[in-house]
Amino acid sequence: MFNKVGGIVPDSYGLSLTVFAQDATSESPVKAGTPLKLATTGAYHAVKCADGDAIQLVAKHGVSDPDAPLGVHAYGYSRNNEFTYSGTIAVGDSVVADANGGVKKADAANGTYVALVNTSKKTVEVLLP
Repeated sequence: MFNKVGGIVPDSYGLSLTVFAQDATSESPVKAGTPLKLATTGAYHAVKCADGDAIQLVAKHGVSDPDAPLGVHAYGYSRNNEFTYSGTIAVGDSVVADANGGVKKADAANGTYVALVNTSKKTVEVLLP
């Protein structure tokens, strides 16, 4: 019997997301396996990691257009959830619970990440550690 240790885990393990790679172009596409990081330029935006950046996402496939959906594996986050929010909040903020059963902007980074703000519904989508 052959026992293998390590290797790539199936897609059903961990958090997968759909993002938009803002620096993907036909001249410089994002390829499968490219290390990425979240960007605060908009909802579910990502960019290629620069030298020394922490890897937050890895591309599952290639894209050559910043408006093309890109499937990624997310690292450092276990779930995403939608919450109602109070106060002022923006993409990239960390959140904590508020007194109304929702969330509000945290005073300091805490491992959560606001990925989308829907001002018409007064909800946020948050990546959770």
